[in-house]
Amino acid sequence: MNDKTRRILGLILGLLIGLAFGLTSQLINRVFLPGIPLYHPGLGVTASIGVACLIGGLVGLIAAWTEEALPGVLLSSLVGALVTMIISISGNRGGSDYFLGLFVLLVMTFFPRAVVFLPLAALTRWSLGVWANEFQSISFSIWKLVLSFALPILLAGALGLFSLYTTPERQALLRTQQIIQAGMQVNDKNSLPEPLKKVDGFLQNAHGAYTLELSDNPDLLPVQRPLITTGEQEYAVFVRFENGYRFGCAFTPNFADPACGTY
Repeated sequence: MNDKTRRILGLILGLLIGLAFGLTSQLINRVFLPGIPLYHPGLGVTASIGVACLIGGLVGLIAAWTEEALPGVLLSSLVGALVTMIISISGNRGGSDYFLGLFVLLVMTFFPRAVVFLPLAALTRWSLGVWANEFQSISFSIWKLVLSFALPILLAGALGLFSLYTTPERQALLRTQQIIQAGMQVNDKNSLPEPLKKVDGFLQNAHGAYTLELSDNPDLLPVQRPLITTGEQEYAVFVRFENGYRFGCAFTPNFADPACGTY
């Protein structure tokens, strides 16, 4: 197999790997939370899947670029980690302190990210090696060619499943959806669900389409929350209406009702 063929196959396999990861990571929460209008930053789900394809294609191309497998595998895993870290930072919302903390965290997790890309890059080179060996045989096996491509694609799809929200996170989103739907059915403040009674302007402005964004940083909401034990995880759900109205709810463990308020 010459360099050009190897690189083209690496690019194609990388694009398919990125597509598999993008589809599962972007759609898994919509499968488990049907009817919940999940917020998606940036250009949306379709564009994010496209970005995942491009990153996969880049990683696959770099992995296949060098004649020796090891340099390409190592370089592609580092590039994959760097690109995803840059994307994570660029999608940050919050103050400068939060941005700095996120940057430090991402730098600390750079090599663990590279480790995630390493098996995908190694499998890409292994698949290309199978193709090279099969093409040298007079009676090559179609099944070996297909299976060698399918393995890294399936692995990438399995990695995308880790994007599924945890049970407490899904419960926070579901509870917020229930509160909003109940609140939009009444016409006076006294009939609102208890968490919404302290939300300014809900009756007047909570109309039309909206989205829910999950966050693990409830400090972004100007609401009073119960004290929790060190180590317990809190969540916030930010609600954005298309008309510009927005509020959020902070969820504290062991408390049924969240603390909600505008922000």
